[in-house]
Amino acid sequence: MIRGLTSICLTNHGDIDDASRLEQLSPTGLSIITGVEISSTVGDFIIFSDDRAFLRSLMPEQQLPERAARPKNTAVVWAHPFAGNPGGLNANADYIKDMASRVDGIEVYNGRWPDTLAASLAQEIAGEYSLAELGGSDAHQVGQLMLCWTAIAGEITSTAELVEAIRGGNTTACRIHESA
Repeated sequence: MIRGLTSICLTNHGDIDDASRLEQLSPTGLSIITGVEISSTVGDFIIFSDDRAFLRSLMPEQQLPERAARPKNTAVVWAHPFAGNPGGLNANADYIKDMASRVDGIEVYNGRWPDTLAASLAQEIAGEYSLAELGGSDAHQVGQLMLCWTAIAGEITSTAELVEAIRGGNTTACRIHESA
């Protein structure tokens, strides 16, 4: 455990090689969770899976794989649902319903998009569609690390355990500060 963390995940766009490098450098007791972020014409998604071949097959920009095409231990999170996606904060109800049917969780807090209205709308969607609530730093610079994160009761030591927590809605979106 490092500074209270038992696991960490880097979800670069279309690239999981950093997870392998992080595993080599990580101290004993810190679990590395595998995931990747993809962008599509309908939004951005974070895909967690213990199937590294599947994650490596994903491109930085592509359509979200349908549920039936995803490996068993896979969870998909709708990343920053109101930033950079069709409609932004004014996304229509049909779009929201469609996206909610394709994912297991929704990013409520995002370190690069600290908008309070977006966070409250994402929380409403999570409640209405029974989606797990997550937080992520979306860090592109060191200073953006850990502004937002996902807390999970108990210790997560594998990607499969994270997937189970997301699918079971056993996550809590957290952030350091409130922003306007």
